Amino acid sequence: MVRIICVMFAGVMMVNTTGGAAEGQYLFYFQDEGETSLYYSASGEVDKAIQQAGMHLNSNDSYTVENTSRDVYTITIDRADSCYLEADGVRKVISFKPNETTVAEILDSQDIVLGENDMVSQDLTDLVEDGETIKVSRVTYDTYVTDEVIDWEYDYEPTRYLPEGSVKVFWDGTDGSKTVEYRRTYVDGELVGEEAISEVVTTAVTNGRAQLGDSDAPIEYLEQPEWLTFDENGLPEQAVDVISGLGTAYTSNEGAYGATGRHLSVGYVAVDPSVIPYGTKLYIKTQDGSWDYGYAIAADTGGAMLSGRILVDQYMNSRDTCMQYGVRAVDVYILEDLDAHTEIE
Repeated sequence: MVRIICVMFAGVMMVNTTGGAAEGQYLFYFQDEGETSLYYSASGEVDKAIQQAGMHLNSNDSYTVENTSRDVYTITIDRADSCYLEADGVRKVISFKPNETTVAEILDSQDIVLGENDMVSQDLTDLVEDGETIKVSRVTYDTYVTDEVIDWEYDYEPTRYLPEGSVKVFWDGTDGSKTVEYRRTYVDGELVGEEAISEVVTTAVTNGRAQLGDSDAPIEYLEQPEWLTFDENGLPEQAVDVISGLGTAYTSNEGAYGATGRHLSVGYVAVDPSVIPYGTKLYIKTQDGSWDYGYAIAADTGGAMLSGRILVDQYMNSRDTCMQYGVRAVDVYILEDLDAHTEIE
């Protein structure tokens, strides 16, 4: 903006026709941010003329002087840039030397001391730009401790032998509890966030158990070896024999052992070892296609197998699943042992 400030000494004398000041007077032309004003003074002292003319200079302002003739001076004033500083609830206007003053220097000039967690809107090494705002945010914390409930939930076992999406509950669970320490964050006294920084479980949660009907649940419970492949009818290509008979299902308490000394688990089945030796690799399918147990290993026996009434008793992961299976006609495919060793440990 252009403003013309004409500060005239009382009883201004006319400029003579040669362009200089009248005799005994000094003429000062002030150039201040594109604005021009003039002042007559009886003294040729520049600093005094600046003061008398009302040209207020801040500590970061500067000026140059050109003596264009004996009694005429041109004074060009270079005004400092200014910025806004917001800190501790106060907003100030701060002047500074352009293109050389950093944010850190602005803070130092106003005795702003930063705490370990305080934040500044710009990097401290950034050069300050004219008109920008530097904001200092004071960051503080406090903590508190509370007891919380750990909600129990069901551990769902997917099964394709329940209708899709239906649930069968075996048992409910019990809630647990924990002691949690939280830290709250305040910026300039205002709560802006909260986070848990530690927790100790005081009572363990016990989840409930349930089955969930899922048509995509796997049939083969024991991981198949890479060498096992199937023909176009879904029959194992490594089969060297097939035995047909009745299949049943059984389960046990966790940690139980079978006849071979192996822990009982899904995929390991009971047989008559005189018919199907322990360690034999098998593939078990129901004859009507209703339930294929899949890849299995002979690792246990029982009275029904030894009597010949049942061909194979297949280990299941729950009594409910065993009840769903019941008794079914099965084909037991004897597989060539391409692993060259027996895995019933």
